[in-house]
Amino acid sequence: MRDELEDLRQAVAPLCERIAHHPLVREIAEGRLPRERLRILAEQEYHYTLHIYDYFALSVLQMPDREGKEFFIEMAHREVDYLAQYQHFLRALGLEPEVAVRAEPLPGVLAAPNFLVHVAVSRTPAENLAAFLFIEEVWSEVCRALHAGFRAHYGFTESEVQCFALPPLDPTREVMLIRKYAAEGAWEAIRRTARLALEYEAMFFDAVHAKSRGEGG
Repeated sequence: MRDELEDLRQAVAPLCERIAHHPLVREIAEGRLPRERLRILAEQEYHYTLHIYDYFALSVLQMPDREGKEFFIEMAHREVDYLAQYQHFLRALGLEPEVAVRAEPLPGVLAAPNFLVHVAVSRTPAENLAAFLFIEEVWSEVCRALHAGFRAHYGFTESEVQCFALPPLDPTREVMLIRKYAAEGAWEAIRRTARLALEYEAMFFDAVHAKSRGEGG
């Protein structure tokens, strides 16, 4: 029997690889990005995280039953914890949160959170969960690479970069919810939404990398 979700995973695998092994990620993992340019990443990730709050709130409302709502409530709590830890990273770079938020956000940085808000408002629960699943998985992989690079090459303490020390994620619960909510004939739309979400996610890394090289405005 054909497994639509596994077909989807194979279809988006090149996009996930592109993000996980992005030049920006590799440069930090290998210690080649100058420390003073980490400020660009720090400020832009802060903007991304603050903009994603509305997405979680809307996703709770979008879910059709308690099981789905509880999932996104838990994800929202996790994001709050991440942001609290992330402020230690900001301060390790000499940035107070109120200063970081005044940095001009790059359009590519806001592409993914803005798209996810659209998905939570206008698409289906299954599309939303699929988009979130793959962004969550690839971000977890990126964070592990960043964490290793920060510790090995930039002199950060563990507490300063603890926000990036994410364990491998267990997708079992999300997969179950996607299968539960995916209506017959819905997989083409689910594939399209997941692909677009990852394309927009890649724009974050493209924008930050270009800015760190003096190529973006």
